[in-house]
Amino acid sequence: MTIDLSHKIGMIFYAIAKADGKLTYEEYCRFIDDTEKNWKDLSYINYNNIKTTFNDLQAQNADSNKCYNDFIYFLRNNPEIFTKDLKRLILKTANKIAHSFAGINKSELILLAKLNLEFKKH
Repeated sequence: MTIDLSHKIGMIFYAIAKADGKLTYEEYCRFIDDTEKNWKDLSYINYNNIKTTFNDLQAQNADSNKCYNDFIYFLRNNPEIFTKDLKRLILKTANKIAHSFAGINKSELILLAKLNLEFKKH
C-alpha cells in the first residue's frame, strides 16, 4: 500500500468523525481503538500515517467535506487499490466512529451512505 492510500484513509475517517462539524472525544477514542485493533497489523497499511493524518487534520480543524472529496477523488483515480476487503474494513471502521457518540447522526449517516455508493461504483 502506498503512503498516499494510508493518508487518504486517515482523511476519510476524519471526514466521518467531523461530518456534523465537531469531533468528540468518544469519536477520537473509537478511531484510535478501532484502527489499532484492525489496521495496525495489516502489512500493506501504514497505520502510523493513518493516525498522523487524522491528528494533523484535527489540529488544523480541517473541513470534513474537503477531506471526503479528496478521498473520493483518490478512489476514482485509483480504483484498483480498493479491494472488497479494504472497502469493507474502511466502512466497518467508519461506521464504528460514527456510532461512537450517542449513535449516528444525520450528517454522518449521509456521508456514510455516499461513501458506500462510491465504493459500489468502483
